[in-house]
Formats: sequence, C-alpha cells, structure tokens
Amino acid sequence: MTVFRIITGSYEHTLLCVSVTLPDEKNSQPLFQPIFHFQAHSLSIRALDIAKRYLVSGSNDEHIKIYDLQKRKELGTLLQHQGSITKLVFSNDFDESSEYLTHKNGKWLLSAAEDGKIVIWRTKDWEQFGILKGHTARVNDLAIHPSGRVAISVSDDKTVRLWNLMTAKKASAMKLKGVFTHGQSPNLVRFNSDGEFFVVGLLNRLMVYQTREAKIVAIFQLKQTLMQMEFLVLDGKEYLVLANGNGTIQFYDVAQITQGNEETEPLEKPEFELQGHANRVKDFSIYREKKENETKSYLVSISSDGKIVVWDLSVRDQVAVYDTGERLNVVATVNESVEKALKPRHDPLQKEAESEYESDGEVVVRREDRKKIKKRQKKLLKVERE
Repeated sequence: MTVFRIITGSYEHTLLCVSVTLPDEKNSQPLFQPIFHFQAHSLSIRALDIAKRYLVSGSNDEHIKIYDLQKRKELGTLLQHQGSITKLVFSNDFDESSEYLTHKNGKWLLSAAEDGKIVIWRTKDWEQFGILKGHTARVNDLAIHPSGRVAISVSDDKTVRLWNLMTAKKASAMKLKGVFTHGQSPNLVRFNSDGEFFVVGLLNRLMVYQTREAKIVAIFQLKQTLMQMEFLVLDGKEYLVLANGNGTIQFYDVAQITQGNEETEPLEKPEFELQGHANRVKDFSIYREKKENETKSYLVSISSDGKIVVWDLSVRDQVAVYDTGERLNVVATVNESVEKALKPRHDPLQKEAESEYESDGEVVVRREDRKKIKKRQKKLLKVERE
C-alpha cells in the first residue's frame, strides 16, 4: 500500500490537500481523504513547492504564503515582489538515503515574479539572502542545478540567465535568437538529472543546451502546445516528460533529444504517452519512494477540467481520479509522514497573530507594509490576469 498527499492551487484562490491511498491488491479501490481546503489568497494561485515540513504558495496577489504542514498553520507572508508570483522552488539538496526520494530538504527558497526579480530566501529563518537582478520583464520559470550552486531562469525579455547562488550574482546571460524562437518567449526551463544539459521550453518548441558551454545541441518543433515539463529517471533510463495542451503527457528518451544540431526538426514519436484529461494539462508532480527492494514512481497530473489523475508509472496507467470541481493550476506531492503523529488542528490552517514570532521561523508582516498591500490588492482585484 502506498499513501501520499496531493496539494493543489486553483484559479478560485484555494489550496486543497487530499491524502491518496493506493492499495497493492489489483481489485481494491483507491481512497481519497480530504485533509484541508480553504481560500489561501485573494487572487489565483500560480506557484507551489514543498520542502521539509513547509508548503509555500504564490499568487497573483503578490504574496508568498508559508505554511507548516506538520502543525497545520500559516506561518506568515513574504513580501518583496511587486507583481504576480510566477515561480517558487526550494533548493533540491534532498537526502539520497531517504526512502522518500522526492521530498526536498531545501535550505533556500527562490521566488520569481512579474517584476523581473528573483529573490533568494533562507528557510532557516525566512530572511532574504539576496536579490538576483537582470531580467527586464516577467520571469516565467527558474530551476536549480543538481549541485545546488547554480540557478537558471527564463523571461519574457527573451533571455536565459545563469546565476551563482553562492554569491547571489549573475554568472552569464544568453539572448535567444529570433531565428530559433520565431518570436516566442521562453516559458519553461529544466536541468536534467546530472545537470549536464538544460532544456528551454517555448510555446511549441524545445531548445536543448549543453550546460558547461551553454551551447545549443538540438532544437525541436512540437506538434502540441507545451504546458509543463520535467526530467525523470525511470528503470535506469532518463526521460524528458512533456505535458501538452491536448491533455497528453509524453515521455521522451533523453539520449534521443540530446542528439541533434542547430537545425530545427520535428520531435519524433515519444517512447510512451499518457492521456487522462479532456483539455490542457496545467501541471504535474512526480512522487517517488523506496518500497522494500524497489522504487515506486507515480505521476500526479492536474487540469483546468478540475481532475486530479494519479498514474502508476510501473504499469504506465492511471490508478486513481479525483474530481475537485475547481479550475486547478498547480500541484505538489509530499509523503504522508510530513505531519508525523501530531493531532490535527482545526481547518483551515490556523492563522497565527501577525505581530508574533515563533521559534520555528514564523514570518511577520510589518504594520507599515499593510497599507501598501491593500493598495496593490485593490489594483489587482480590478483586472486579474489568468
């Protein structure tokens, strides 16, 4: 039996957490149990990530909220950006010896937004460590190198920038050539598992780079609109996983996509494909854990159709479906043990007084910031850009 939790953020401003139990017996039915469901922001939720016992969410309301999943309470709000939060990612310095292979133990949180800034937060005390400045337009995505020392970001200014996280300074910048992009902005970026390559995703194109020399090794034309992508090692083979606008999730052998040249060519048929949504796949999360002498891998996909679909990658088929009735936007997964044996408090997550600090790193919103917040919220509520 496998048990883990799925957390989603929606256009309806809510955070939803459900626990899913997947029995080992073929004839047994999966079980979903709601854990919490509440309105976390005043506008749509755009970003989520989980590390240690912390969940962070970012929204069009410019706020980054921090929650303690173990105690089920809100710790506070991070305020630095002036613009919608577009990406939140914890450093991926997880423990390889842990049985929960995808549970991060991040020392740092990186946040990106429409204001073009990337902020580095120290999770020990949630203090700001540095601000990465250089982009002149919205930062669409960012990723951290497996070493934890370098980050990469892409922006509507049509640049790809590498950052030294040890010094909080720019390492290099690349302007994307129009002949390769056809005027499209880069929306996604990911390092592969060993960091040797990174891939930049556009609306219907993929650009594959060698990391050390920042050199293009392949460019591919996609048949579908690209919504999300991740790298995954499955049964000793590394795949690039693409989620598309037609509801499909495709798996490509990394050895296949890193062979090519600077000439644009169509991306060939994937090694295998999953179809579980009626329309675009907005996001997906990969959950892995060691179980006895094998590694269990699951993919959880969400869509604006409101469905959460759980896939068992060992059989390459869906094993559970949960209909939320909301327009889902982002998803994250975490092991059930994140809450340990503590008794649950009342839901929604308990808000603590904003004027107090706690020893576990509660964040304070200063009184002088509240007027600024209210002014921004009034402006944002007039026109919400989905």
